[in-house]
Amino acid sequence: MKQVSFSALNTCLTLNPCRSRNYYQCSNTVKLQRSQVGQILLPRKLRKSMLWHTNFTQRQIATHCSSDLSTSCREEVPKYLAVNVLQDQSCTRQGNFRKVLVILNPNSGFRSSREVFYRQVQPTLALSGFMMQVVETAYAGHAHVLASTVDLSTCRDGIICVGGDGIVNEVLNGLLGRDDLEEAIQLPIGIIPAGSENSLVWTVLGTRDPVSAATALAKGGSTPIDVFSVKLIKDGITHFGLTASYYGFVADVLQLSEKFRLHLGPFRYFLAGLLKFLSLPQYRFEVDYLPLSPRRNHKLLPLTEKCNDRSADSSAEDNWVSRKGEFLGIFVCNHFCKPAQGLLSPVIAPKAQHNDGSLDLILVHGSGRLKLFCFFIAYQFCWHLLLPYVEYVKVKHVKVRPVGNTHNGCGVDGELLHGEGQPEWQCSLLPAQGRLLGRHHSTSE
Repeated sequence: MKQVSFSALNTCLTLNPCRSRNYYQCSNTVKLQRSQVGQILLPRKLRKSMLWHTNFTQRQIATHCSSDLSTSCREEVPKYLAVNVLQDQSCTRQGNFRKVLVILNPNSGFRSSREVFYRQVQPTLALSGFMMQVVETAYAGHAHVLASTVDLSTCRDGIICVGGDGIVNEVLNGLLGRDDLEEAIQLPIGIIPAGSENSLVWTVLGTRDPVSAATALAKGGSTPIDVFSVKLIKDGITHFGLTASYYGFVADVLQLSEKFRLHLGPFRYFLAGLLKFLSLPQYRFEVDYLPLSPRRNHKLLPLTEKCNDRSADSSAEDNWVSRKGEFLGIFVCNHFCKPAQGLLSPVIAPKAQHNDGSLDLILVHGSGRLKLFCFFIAYQFCWHLLLPYVEYVKVKHVKVRPVGNTHNGCGVDGELLHGEGQPEWQCSLLPAQGRLLGRHHSTSE
């Protein structure tokens, strides 16, 4: 074996970018691995000193590597240094970084979102040129506060949500509650699915695991998506959503499931649904909706005023349709709402699209466990629209009023909104679209 002097080796380890790159590319006799350093024929004390010196300088060498590293250079870098070297290669080529704010919910799913992000997602995003500021939420509504107060110049390329549909909804409402609304609504939202419900990213972008979602973000691009509002008429409170709003049995289950959130994670919906099914109450509503006119041009216009102050413009419309009676469920969908969990992945609104400028209303008439059971069985096979007591129509605006002792809550993207007494909920599309980071499969090449 060829002997190497300590002075020559020390020269190779000098923190010079060019020398560091040449060292990795050209040196065939000196390796960074411990086992190989230990094989150099040097005195025992000198060899021990070299081991410490090598370990100390490995990370510094990697961060000073030139951005035009060859394949042979990357192969010789130890595995745990590859991320730093490749990040330098991809990001410093033109000094181009994608600046994003990452909002992570550590309690999502089974509280594994932190490990999923730092172990699987962050390296992929770092290699793709993302400059990330990561903030973990500390309480319910924290993501809303962050989105409503962040300096948009520090995250000009978007906000990435790590969690379920709930944290995405908080970020959306935080952005749409800002004074600089026109700029905020154009800020794209990225989603890393790590929660109990991830219907939005699975339906629109076709990804339901964190790694594939990170890959979609790394590829770049964005997908436009309609945004709808749910307004509590009496109090003037407006909430925004991207997926669906729902009333009746499903909203009742959502409220009960909050009691099991910390202990059951995603399985809380099954237990809450079973308990509510066994003690099924009656749900009575008054529903008014404005059907979508096929002759009308539904192209969305630029947003010119604050969304919180905008209500459905129905003064010039007189063809509202009214329904009154018992309803097992009322769904107002923004896209076809495919759940990420489950083997069959059924869709509740098969005719809906995420950017078609309309809402899809599904009315499940009637009451009783038998009808409800038949609806959910048919739903699993996408046959629920064939049931005679299910009404499906594309609409522009919907008004829902609970009657009597009916559950008066409204679910929006997995979040429950509470109403007092007999509130009136009004659901309508906004005149502007939001954007999701990543490309829809129909536009991907």
